[in-house]
Amino acid sequence: MHRLFLALVLLAIAPPARAQGFVPECRIQRLAETPASRETTGALGMPPRHLSAEEIERTAECLVPALDRAFAAANDRAIRGVRDWLRMSRSYKASEHGTFLQVFADKRAAPSYVRYEQGAPMTEGAIIIKRAFRVEADGRARAHRIYVMEKMPVGYEPALHDWRFAAYEPNGTPVGETGGRNDARVRFCAECHAAARAQDFLIYVPPAYRVPDDAARR
Repeated sequence: MHRLFLALVLLAIAPPARAQGFVPECRIQRLAETPASRETTGALGMPPRHLSAEEIERTAECLVPALDRAFAAANDRAIRGVRDWLRMSRSYKASEHGTFLQVFADKRAAPSYVRYEQGAPMTEGAIIIKRAFRVEADGRARAHRIYVMEKMPVGYEPALHDWRFAAYEPNGTPVGETGGRNDARVRFCAECHAAARAQDFLIYVPPAYRVPDDAARR
C-alpha cells in the first residue's frame, strides 16, 4: 500500500548539475509596477505579499534552477544521504515565514505524514524539508532558505520530541542547528512547531494543498 503511494508521488529533486546553468531573473510584473508603499514586504512571523495561484505557480517554475541550486548547496549530513524526496504539498503556499514554502519528506517520514492529523509520531531517521522563495518589494522573486527537520534518537532533545531543526541560506551558509552552532537562530522553528506538540511537532499544510493520501489509507 505504502509502495503504491510512494510510486504515485515520488519526486526526485534535480541533481546539482541542473542548478549550475543560467538562472534568469524572475519578477512579477504586477508588483514591479506597484509602488512599494502599497505592498507590505513579507517577514518572519508575517504572511508574504499576496500572490494569485497563477503567479505562485509561474514564479516557482521560473525559480526551479535557483531552488535546485539552493538545495544542492545545503550541506546537511541528513539530507545528503537521501536521493529521492516525496512531495507533501501540491504547490508552494504562503507561510508564516514571510515566504512561499513547499514541503518534502523522505521515505521514512512520508507514510506517516500523509495521514496528517491521524499519523503516528515519526520514527528515528525521518526527515522533512521545506524549500522556499520570497518576493521582494519590486516584484523580484528569489530562492530562500532550506529548512530541515530530522527525527533523532530518543533522548536527543526530549523537549522537542527529539527533533533536530536546521536551516541554510540559498548559498549553503548554515543559519543554525539544534544543539549545534547558532542553536539560538533556529529556536524560533522549535517554538513555532511546539504549538503542534500533540502532533509530534508537525504543522501540516492546509487541506487544499495536501497530496492525495488514498493509497496510504488503503
